Amino acid sequence: MEIIRHLSDDELAGLTLASDEQYLRETLAKLPACAQTANQQPDEFWQEQRAKVWSRVAQAERSIAQRFPVLTWAAVATMIAIAILMLHRTPTPEIRQARFDPDHELLIEIERAVQSDGPEALEPAALLAQEMIQARPSRNTPIHKMEVSHEN
Repeated sequence: MEIIRHLSDDELAGLTLASDEQYLRETLAKLPACAQTANQQPDEFWQEQRAKVWSRVAQAERSIAQRFPVLTWAAVATMIAIAILMLHRTPTPEIRQARFDPDHELLIEIERAVQSDGPEALEPAALLAQEMIQARPSRNTPIHKMEVSHEN
């Protein structure tokens, strides 16, 4: 065993191949004697051998045929059980609690105020502003801006 540890992979492979080749040569050398022994057996012996082999094959086929329905029903039962579990464990939707955001509430109130016409008390002012906008001259006259000087 110690010698094998010091061998390289190529040397180990060569040693294994040589051992296999020696075993194969010995087996092939015994083959004519085995064939001679088999040839000396009467025909009844070989017929019995064939009958035993075919009975084993038939028995194996019967056992497979007997197992097939059991395996089929087991597979069907398993699939039904899995389907029931999947239907029973449907994921529940996650309900999120609405957070109170004061900025968002303020924006909603501003939007409502802008969309409404305003309070009834300011309706006359709104009408006056509309009349002023409509009465404004639509001529293309330049508007002179006066600069205000600021003295320090």
